[in-house]
Amino acid sequence: MNYNQKLKEKFQYHPQIRRIAQHRHLPKSIFCQIKEQRIMREARRRKELNRRKHSKPGSVPLVSERKKHIVAVVK
Repeated sequence: MNYNQKLKEKFQYHPQIRRIAQHRHLPKSIFCQIKEQRIMREARRRKELNRRKHSKPGSVPLVSERKKHIVAVVK
C-alpha cells in the first residue's frame, strides 16, 4: 500500500493518473445502495406525478422535496 501511495504521489501530475485519482472510489455495497435509493426516489416521484396527472385538479397538492423531509417546525 505504501509503495502504491508513493507511486501515486510521484506521478500525480501525469494526466492518466490524475484522471483515475479524481474518481470517487466507494465500496461496492455503498455504491449499490445509493443506486437503489436513486431508483426508489425516481419511482416515488414518477408515481406522484402520475397520480397528480390522473386525479381531479387540486385534489393532490404539490409538495416540494425540501418540505417533505421537514419533521417539525420549531417556534
